Amino acid sequence: MTSDLFIKRYDDPQRCSVAAAHHDWLTGLESGVRIPHLITRTSHHLAFERLPGRTPRVADLPRVASALGRLHDAAYWKELHSARLDQPHATSIGLVLPDFAGPRRDALHRATRLTGVDLAALDTVLDRTGSLTSFYKDPNLRNYLVDEEKNVAVVDFDDLTLAPFGYDLAGLLVTASMTYGRLEQRILTNCADAYRAAIAPSLCDLEELRQYAELHHLLTLRYLGTNGYRHPWPTVRPWPNPFAST
Repeated sequence: MTSDLFIKRYDDPQRCSVAAAHHDWLTGLESGVRIPHLITRTSHHLAFERLPGRTPRVADLPRVASALGRLHDAAYWKELHSARLDQPHATSIGLVLPDFAGPRRDALHRATRLTGVDLAALDTVLDRTGSLTSFYKDPNLRNYLVDEEKNVAVVDFDDLTLAPFGYDLAGLLVTASMTYGRLEQRILTNCADAYRAAIAPSLCDLEELRQYAELHHLLTLRYLGTNGYRHPWPTVRPWPNPFAST
């Protein structure tokens, strides 16, 4: 018999507390995107309602992109319109979201030793402080559920930082490509259109989207061969590498 609860356990009580705060903040955005109710919490576990659904397939990706856009739009107008990408931001519930570059720079620089990506180009993307601010919530394909009515729910609340618009969409496309293989141009266009329809089109520049995808590739390298990631990003990348030497 299947339980009505999904229980996430944590060895570190601080990680458990932070994940609960992330959930509360995302729920408070009132974006219209389904988020499971947090039923009970202790110092080492969070018990959520168990939502019906499955991992999104390729045909579901535009719906997921739309849900992501609605979350980002709600966050910007309700909380993040005064945030800066290069500074931590204190939210209305006291949750502090880390800046964009800080949590990523060391890991990205380590990954470049394996790929030969130009560090200067990488740092330019990380230090894009002029962009309007949205947030990152691990966009792994498996952190969404699609039910029989094609409704999309968001799950997993462990990680949350500031990020530019389009960054999580790029992560969704990278993890979907590494799972299912090269995506057709039609799917890519539909995802970008669905995401941009939920925000202002100018907030998701396609060249920036390609650059953000490379950041996600570098950060996901170590997971290749696990968690359903079967296809190396360089073999399924649907556009030229924006960091390639010319």
